[in-house]
Amino acid sequence: MINPMPTDPLMNLPPDRIPEPSQDRMTETIAAAQQLFTRQPVKSTDEAAAFRRQFFGGTWMEAILGAGLVTAAGIIAFSLSPTFIAAVPPGSVPLPAETFRTDMQETRGMRPPDLDMIAPLEPATFGDLQLGVRNVEDRFGVYLVDDKGLEQQLLSGNKGVQEAISVTDAVLTAWNGQQVLSVRSGFGDLQRWDAFVEEQFGFTLSPTLSRIIWDAADAQDVRDRLAATGASD
Repeated sequence: MINPMPTDPLMNLPPDRIPEPSQDRMTETIAAAQQLFTRQPVKSTDEAAAFRRQFFGGTWMEAILGAGLVTAAGIIAFSLSPTFIAAVPPGSVPLPAETFRTDMQETRGMRPPDLDMIAPLEPATFGDLQLGVRNVEDRFGVYLVDDKGLEQQLLSGNKGVQEAISVTDAVLTAWNGQQVLSVRSGFGDLQRWDAFVEEQFGFTLSPTLSRIIWDAADAQDVRDRLAATGASD
């Protein structure tokens, strides 16, 4: 009976001969590895090179530890430098105790309610000018009321809990083709004038004019000071 030839062509290939390992080559490789492992650093007469060999010429663990110490020292020195401290964003500086509660509420989405929602307006009338003020704990707001009863907040800020801000005088003048509203407010004997220039959407605080009139004696003194800078009635 004739046996059929195998159909897999790979089975017709002669078996591969596995080479025997060379004992001489293995001995040479082992000897070279031992020599590389036990080799000492090359000697140098330079003191800096000798120090580097002494510090880093030990085990790999010693070298890694040394590099870590150097890195940590560099990070500490940089973080304590004046340049780094000056570059810290203002928001990361601790807030004063008196403003900590309010600022924390705002950052958490708990902004305090508007003053007109929790306190009635304390009206103050000066001729045809209708103004008012609201005092709530450590906050206050100064408002202008138009002939339709609509309010515009002119000033707002923080105050002492025991303090009550009041509006003590106000005058409306023309200055360089614009209307200027001057308002005197404060608490107790601490009063000052602020100037507001009329724009498209109402009156806006003018720091320049406020510096001119802030310590005026009365409304006429305000008119005189503004007239000296170009104002006219």
